[in-house]
Amino acid sequence: MIARAVTGLVNSVGSAIINAVQALEKFVTGPPVLPAGSTVTVRTSTILLTNGQRVQANWYYPEPDPDTGAPPEKMILLQHGFFALAPMYSYTAANLAERTNSVVVTPTLSSNFFAGDDHWLGGAGMAAQIADLFTGNRQALTQSAIAAGYATRYGLDPATAALPQKFALAGHSAGGGLVSGAAGDLATNGAAKDLVGVILLDGVPTGNTLRDALTKLDTYQANGGQYIPIRVIGAPPNLFNFISTENQTLSAARPGQFNGVVLSGGVHMDSMQGGNPIIQFAAELLAGFPQPQNPPAVQDLMTDWMNAWFAGADEGPAPVPGTVIDIDTPKGTAHGRVIGTVPVTTSAAAEALAG
Repeated sequence: MIARAVTGLVNSVGSAIINAVQALEKFVTGPPVLPAGSTVTVRTSTILLTNGQRVQANWYYPEPDPDTGAPPEKMILLQHGFFALAPMYSYTAANLAERTNSVVVTPTLSSNFFAGDDHWLGGAGMAAQIADLFTGNRQALTQSAIAAGYATRYGLDPATAALPQKFALAGHSAGGGLVSGAAGDLATNGAAKDLVGVILLDGVPTGNTLRDALTKLDTYQANGGQYIPIRVIGAPPNLFNFISTENQTLSAARPGQFNGVVLSGGVHMDSMQGGNPIIQFAAELLAGFPQPQNPPAVQDLMTDWMNAWFAGADEGPAPVPGTVIDIDTPKGTAHGRVIGTVPVTTSAAAEALAG
């Protein structure tokens, strides 16, 4: 009884502290800010989840088709990391929307692991909630988008406006864990047919989240579904990703597939780019200042992979694990080492046996 009381007190105090810190974060961060010269429109509304939670979401809308005025035919959900908020990724989201011509939604989810349930950023329950948003007619997502000006942006009738069917998922840090879990849930809830792929941005899936998701996706494919890639853009081991086993898990589950890269000199903040200079500096002071070429390299890889997935053109042999891919950017050339088990050459094997 005493232990239960102590646990309850710890949870209550911890929950109050996290909620207070995140409220302060929200105040300091402010609304999402677009990059200079962006052609994207951003609006904010809320999404009602099936468990009754209502979460804030930022919606990024690229320009309508210049010839027909039609809305985009692609959609991306981008999930923030632990203790972060969606507006902190406003530059990342806006660039993704513009360069892939996709509607991008970035929900803000609680990081309160003291709340007593699994409906927080790192919880299996929240991953299932996000997956459920893409089932059926996507009523909750559509209502949120319309409240954020989707119909107005594209000249649609709000009563009949529908979001794009094809979609991709991306998540940073703990958000990578969430979209991993959501992908697995999509494989079992009937909505995976429209999922083109998943990108983990220095993702930190916890426990068996990624392994279980890959098992579900493999079963889905074995039963006639399409192959759904999960690909990493990671950083070398650091204080914020050291518990992640995403590279090992993907390499073991999907040998022979292109499972992603680790950027040379990369840091945990390479993918978190937003318009609030105070927040950006504080995050980078805490988790590492990116080398100039790496954030644009993350953007280039994300857009190239997603555009290929949406076009159904992600073909060809996978790069050999251990090889280095050069990514030319306006701020220099970044280098990504392909993850996976490096093949042993005949000469290396002979040397090992001789030694």
